[in-house]
Amino acid sequence: MTDVPAGPTDAELVSRVLHADREAFAAVYDRYGDRLHDFAYSMLRQREDAADAVADSFVTFAERLPQLRDPDRLRPWLYAIVRSECLRRLKARTRFAYGEDERMAEMADSASTPEQEASRLELQRLVWDAAAGLAERDRALLDLHLRQGLEGAELAEAMGVSASNGYVMLNRVKAQVERSLGALLIARLGRDDCTELSAILAGWDGSFSPLVRKRVARHVDGCDICGERRKVLVSPLALLAAVPIVAAPLALRDRVLEDTELVAYVGPGDGAAGGAQAAAAPVETVGPRRGRRRALAAAAAVVLIGGSAYLFWPAGDDEKPVSALPQTLGGAPTSGPATPAPPTSTPATPTAPASTPLFTAGPPTAVTPSGPPLAPGALTLDRTTLDLGSSGTRGSVTLGNSGGQPISFLVAPDASWLRASPATGILEGTKTSKVSLQVDRSKIAEGDRTATLYVSWDNGKQAVQVRLSVDHAPQVGTPTASTAPSCGQPSVPVSVRVTDESRLRSVRLTWTGPNGAGAAAMARQADGRWSAQMGPFTLGGPVSFKVTAVDVRGNKATGPAGSVEATPCPQ
Repeated sequence: MTDVPAGPTDAELVSRVLHADREAFAAVYDRYGDRLHDFAYSMLRQREDAADAVADSFVTFAERLPQLRDPDRLRPWLYAIVRSECLRRLKARTRFAYGEDERMAEMADSASTPEQEASRLELQRLVWDAAAGLAERDRALLDLHLRQGLEGAELAEAMGVSASNGYVMLNRVKAQVERSLGALLIARLGRDDCTELSAILAGWDGSFSPLVRKRVARHVDGCDICGERRKVLVSPLALLAAVPIVAAPLALRDRVLEDTELVAYVGPGDGAAGGAQAAAAPVETVGPRRGRRRALAAAAAVVLIGGSAYLFWPAGDDEKPVSALPQTLGGAPTSGPATPAPPTSTPATPTAPASTPLFTAGPPTAVTPSGPPLAPGALTLDRTTLDLGSSGTRGSVTLGNSGGQPISFLVAPDASWLRASPATGILEGTKTSKVSLQVDRSKIAEGDRTATLYVSWDNGKQAVQVRLSVDHAPQVGTPTASTAPSCGQPSVPVSVRVTDESRLRSVRLTWTGPNGAGAAAMARQADGRWSAQMGPFTLGGPVSFKVTAVDVRGNKATGPAGSVEATPCPQ
């Protein structure tokens, strides 16, 4: 989920673009351009290729906008266009390669030490590069969900599948990535802790082939040591989500606005037709990938065909033509038709009634901006630390925009047990947005834990440290006596299995019987069990005994009681 941006809604912008409003077209780019470029870069892994894909996608957007049936679904529709353009480019490639300058974008985290930052970037780059080996569809699906914030129906629309199929696909890919890339992290970071894993990886050259991935993943699934390591390891999905946004180059905006032609649609008798009306009408798209290459770009013309009007103007002209269309959504239409003028080039003759004239647009009128320019947006946080203590599971961070221009943000925790909602959004100038945090304590091993919540925006990144402590009592089994106390053996050995995520400070056996109460410290044996001698018993009768364990964090637990019958010596 993303916050609904202030200002014109997507549907309003669609309607205005359908009326050839260049300011609205620029507003669509400003709202989504950086995110679309970031998505294209994650698919193509080449900056120039990503910029070209976005530029061509905005041409497609201008050409096919009348086909958008629901203007409120502009965002997933744009992502679907970019995804299709990226897939077209990937299919045209003969090989996949990129240089060092095309690697993952890096941005220092001021809240981390240099050592922590280097380690995080190493892991992030490792997972980012490994994700390049995913199938193109899976890579797009993960990026749209984790880094672009699409969910549910929006995600399905962007992928071109049904909502139910999108849900199944996403869960399958997330499970696959958590297991396979998680195995990669274990292979890189955990081999020194597990002799069996070290043996599996003997002679490993560091490349993560399918064979190595399967072997390591199978081992981790059945290994207690590696399983515990995986619990405290940063989730590969969280690492992917936290990769900084690759903003579009500044020149791309000018290129998109200059190279894209717009088509205005006006329904019969309605000067303010909206996006839904336009979508319902048959439309001829207006050709080329680059506006200046069109012969029609030499002359602006309104062609009336069967009661519908199409408006053309030269690409790259920053001024609006005078027409019967409103300048802004809901504005009053201009009275009177434009002054006819002969075209400078000869377009194909449209099929139209004989009485339908061919008009050209009148002289353009400059758009005068109202008020001083808005200050650039800047992200602020209401806190940089959040302490949830030993039991807290929820918290929040309030984001603010201290500038006047809108900014897009991405929130990504670096731990799998911490979730943030919304994960992405657009924050208008001087506005605030609350990000809710939720902790799943069942995924956290015992100890004092710290996770970092990275909040990235167009020009920087900030971090919030989330701290908590997790305490789990030791697990104490039922103690067993090897034999019952008797005349020949008044004291008997008792053993029990005790486990704890932290180290155990003490394990103590206590009993009550015909001779009264007693206690003894237990010692750990080679087989992992704890044992002690119970007794001696000189009187006959029932004996009840139990074990109490305390770990180094002070957590205490007593297991279920065992019992035996003491047999005294004959008198």
